[in-house]
Amino acid sequence: MGKMFVLSQQRLKLFPRIVTIVMVALIYYGTSEFSRHVVSTPQAVTPVWPPDGFASAAILIFGFQILPGVLIGSFFGNIGAFFNAESWYTAIASILQVLGIAIGTTIGTGLGNYLLRKTIKSRNPFRRLNDVYQFLAFTGILAPVINATSGVICLGLGGKITWSMFGNIWLTWWVSNVAGICIFTPAIFSWYKLYLKTVKDRVNLANNQKTRTQSISPWKFAEAIALIVIVLGISFISFYQEYALEYALIPCLVWAVTRFGKLGATNLIVIITMIAVSGTVRGLGVFANRNFNYSLISLQSFVIVIVVTTLSLIAILSEKQDAIANLEKSKTKLIDKSVQLQKSRSNLNKNSLILETKNIALVDAKKFAEEANQTKTEFLSNMSHELRTPLNAILGLIQILQESKNLDLSEKLDVRTIYRSGSHLLNLIDDILDISRIESGKMEIHLQDIYLSELLKDLVSITQIQANQKNIDFVCQFSPDLPEVVHADGKRLKQVLLNLLNNAIKFTKENNFVMLKVHPNKLMKLEPEVANCLMAIDFEVEDAGIGIKADKLESIFLPFEQAGSTKFKVQGTGLGLAISQKITKMMGSKISVNSRYGVGSTFQFTVCLEVRKAKILDKHDVPIDKNKPAFDQNLAQKLPLSILLAEDNIVNQKVACKILIRLGYEVDIASNGLKVLAAMRDRNYDVILMDVQMPEMNGIEATQHIVNNIDLAQRPYIIAMTANAMDSDRLNCLSAGMDDYISKPVNVNLLIEALWRSRSRES
Repeated sequence: MGKMFVLSQQRLKLFPRIVTIVMVALIYYGTSEFSRHVVSTPQAVTPVWPPDGFASAAILIFGFQILPGVLIGSFFGNIGAFFNAESWYTAIASILQVLGIAIGTTIGTGLGNYLLRKTIKSRNPFRRLNDVYQFLAFTGILAPVINATSGVICLGLGGKITWSMFGNIWLTWWVSNVAGICIFTPAIFSWYKLYLKTVKDRVNLANNQKTRTQSISPWKFAEAIALIVIVLGISFISFYQEYALEYALIPCLVWAVTRFGKLGATNLIVIITMIAVSGTVRGLGVFANRNFNYSLISLQSFVIVIVVTTLSLIAILSEKQDAIANLEKSKTKLIDKSVQLQKSRSNLNKNSLILETKNIALVDAKKFAEEANQTKTEFLSNMSHELRTPLNAILGLIQILQESKNLDLSEKLDVRTIYRSGSHLLNLIDDILDISRIESGKMEIHLQDIYLSELLKDLVSITQIQANQKNIDFVCQFSPDLPEVVHADGKRLKQVLLNLLNNAIKFTKENNFVMLKVHPNKLMKLEPEVANCLMAIDFEVEDAGIGIKADKLESIFLPFEQAGSTKFKVQGTGLGLAISQKITKMMGSKISVNSRYGVGSTFQFTVCLEVRKAKILDKHDVPIDKNKPAFDQNLAQKLPLSILLAEDNIVNQKVACKILIRLGYEVDIASNGLKVLAAMRDRNYDVILMDVQMPEMNGIEATQHIVNNIDLAQRPYIIAMTANAMDSDRLNCLSAGMDDYISKPVNVNLLIEALWRSRSRES
């Protein structure tokens, strides 16, 4: 087995190749039987199909020479399920049917891996973010398409199913294969890489070469045990009970990625998936539902979301480690060059030589720092765009489903749970991006006139719902001396207060209270009717919760730190207070905390805001509840608009069209910037919903062409609707000439507000 180290580097000889083919066939057959008998639903449906994951991993490791093993394993894995021995005719027909399924599986697996090898530069498809997406596209999506299509066609030709069932069976087959590949291929590949490292270390040791061995410390072992216990606990109460805590597993996966790498994270996904599948097929847990298809799709969607998120984080961390390693190599080379320079110029003045060396080092260090910062910015942009794109489809369709009249009360509650879980995942992504923006100096404060009373009312309405769910009294004390209009960043101020209020409610037990106090600072009073002057305003959040120990008061503002008991630590990323403290510092303030352990805590900060003269609000400027989609099916009658949707992603096209149709609009679609310009030559549009990343001509280029060639009076109102959610992305869109901006996932209420704003330019 020591020669296994070179298996993926050269062709296997005849005997080892035959042995490997037989092993692959046996493993495929064994996992097929296991899946069909252990994790199959009462309806004989397997939510996750591991054999294709093992087959894809085998092709990645050994190459295409072991494809016959996939063919043989698939044939014997399906013959028991579809063989019909009633007559010679049915026996031969069923054998041909199973052979067709096996051939489709082999072609799909081979083609997916062939395209993957042609497009990635590395043999490891999980080390770079772009390679991960190539793996998901070719091996995780395209290969199962071929597999499912050939399989269902064979079943139809063999009379096993009716052609009217083609769509439902194809979707179930395809999604189960996708889940199997995404779950098991990374896990097996990570074990293979660990094996290669072990063999290499042994070879180096035998040759008396130095090798770096990593021993597991007792503390890290204890940490691993704690992580597994927490995951098992959350998984049990989520997938065997009825507590919707499944997305609380995402911070645990982030923990596994950062502390235990790809091996720990991928195997943790396998554990979570097996528990989720086991509970769901027994009719237990959050995904269990009387509607079997709904239950199955909910389970598979959850699995795919955590897999894509975890693999993306693994790749980002790997790229960061590579960048640091390259920086260290460059630093070493720079030092070597400096030493050589000193030797070659030993006859020069010593002070002059030192100054020159330092200047060179400073120039190179600046260059490396700029390149590293640019790379980090690209990572953030890619991560935001790629994670928001699937969330746009999930949250967009769920907003439409919430308005459906065909759902009973139980189904509406389930849909609302999915929407809250998706929104929670979006908040997690925003928290991670906010921390990265702050650390890289990319976050900015955007000041504008806001109605302070409306902001506080919005806070109260959101917080009151959470307080009612825990049977907690929510008390508000707002001073009558507060100004009506202030010049501030309302979004960031609201973000800080929501973080503090959410923490207060989370750590407060039932039948207690949480209090929000807002009043002018006593040391700096100001008459409320005086405008364009500064007023110091105190914001205070008090709770009767569990309190914080004195030695933890400073650490709670560090990223990923939580000071609560174990049962609270699974509910969040530990980023809220860190982000809030950074934002308040940008506002010229600081959050302070007073706490008594077991009694409660009080968080307080003071900001100096400029008081502005009150203005009359337009009826469409009144804040509404952004967390509850409000479809106005008569909006098109109240606000008649001709709308063009510029979007290249087919799923996003469908979601946007469904939302606009529900609002009463008819919409035209253009898949790139060139088609936008062609459509405008045929018809005048009032509004263009413009995506940014499109082929042939992107949204920025199309907007610039429109702005440069069409007068303002004739020009449509251009609204950026993009998954690029960084502050710089918004500024780029507006600088290019776009009139408005909303980010994906699209919130129906924000879209409606943007459509109303399009009329304001006409007036």
